[in-house]
Amino acid sequence: MLAALLKYFGNYSASARVLFPLCFLLLCVGFLYIQNVITIPSGPDLCKIWKERSSNHVNRAEDKQWWEWVCQLEREWDKKPEYSCADKRDIGNYQACFDEPYKPSPPCLVYSFGVNNDFRFDDKMAKLGCHVYAFDPSMNVASYNRSERVHFINIGIGTSNSDSFQPKLDGYNTDLDKKWQIRTLASIKKMLGHENKVLDILKMDIETYEWKVVMQLLEDKSFMSAKQLLIEWHIFSNEPMRTDFPDMYRTYMRLKMKGWRQFYSRVDSRHHTNEYFNSQMDNGLVNTAFTRY
Repeated sequence: MLAALLKYFGNYSASARVLFPLCFLLLCVGFLYIQNVITIPSGPDLCKIWKERSSNHVNRAEDKQWWEWVCQLEREWDKKPEYSCADKRDIGNYQACFDEPYKPSPPCLVYSFGVNNDFRFDDKMAKLGCHVYAFDPSMNVASYNRSERVHFINIGIGTSNSDSFQPKLDGYNTDLDKKWQIRTLASIKKMLGHENKVLDILKMDIETYEWKVVMQLLEDKSFMSAKQLLIEWHIFSNEPMRTDFPDMYRTYMRLKMKGWRQFYSRVDSRHHTNEYFNSQMDNGLVNTAFTRY
């Protein structure tokens, strides 16, 4: 009897050494999943309320709540494509239009702002014969040639020229004392000797900085020499400031007034509660007012 008990507990001890770590791992995964769900508060969908209310009456701009401006933006993004691209292709993690006259043909020129160590788009455009310039100061990597046609440059795009731009603290920058070098699009084109060259694709994924950058680009003549804009729009729960939302909506509408037409859109993230309001959109636009130098 004693021998049987010792054998049983001996086997149990061996099994426990395997099962306990596995159970602990499963508990940790479950905890992280539950925590992730709980951190996104539930509540009334503000954009759903806005849609129901706006169908009955139209608010004046001065009467709009902060969230209504984003709901209006999403309504624009969700519309059917304003330009029907017959030859739309997946390029890495983006979609580009290959219709004439927007087709990027060698030796095409591509600027890619915001890489985060993911060069799928850049490498694929290079394989199509384009010269690609990739920019991302958040990677903390010195400028280098990734390949014959992909050139990484350790600067960012901004609304002004600065060698001491202080980026916000987020998942891409955790250093309070970090400084970035940033340049306007016009300055970058001049620096690279591209002042008089067509920009076939301008790609931007720059984590909320895009709103003010695009606002400035609309005043920049060199922006109108770009054929396509591939951009991810970001509205996080804590930024941009809610007081900026009216100008953000107007910026997008000005893009359309200038001749930019949406050919692609994809929802990346949406939450519409008062406690947690988030909207992210992948967007592709062609420049119907494209002008050569």
